[in-house]
Amino acid sequence: MPENSRSVTLRLTGETPGSTDGRRMKAVYYDILADGHRVGTCELRPETTWTKRLSGQVSYTVFPQYRGHRYALQALRLLSGIALEHGISSLTVTCRPENRASRRTLELAGAVLTETAAVPPDHPLYASGVRRICIYRMEYAKPVCDSMTEAEREE
Repeated sequence: MPENSRSVTLRLTGETPGSTDGRRMKAVYYDILADGHRVGTCELRPETTWTKRLSGQVSYTVFPQYRGHRYALQALRLLSGIALEHGISSLTVTCRPENRASRRTLELAGAVLTETAAVPPDHPLYASGVRRICIYRMEYAKPVCDSMTEAEREE
């Protein structure tokens, strides 16, 4: 893993309200910036709805040309700090079982795999072809450090 000396920050880009029926979650959207360059996007869905368990409260993507620098890990840590500032001391984060990069990012962030669940036909993920989902839990009592350890840089 190449050493990452670029400073990662999040830039707020928008927000959408949740639906009154609880089927669409409130979401806050951010760009992931590395030394001011947009390298990906992420979102935080702070409210609890019936879809949260399988959809998670966080999503992130790093654009293909910027992968391999742990930008998603740093963004996840920053999002965790933002969540904590809003009184959220734990997050549910999900990913597809075959997404090894995301699973590794979650493990490095301290998330614990709680289960791999079947996606029911009435869930929005099912319509997009997702049949199984890994559910991780992140719990913390103080803001998560946004810097990487030397071991993480060397991986």
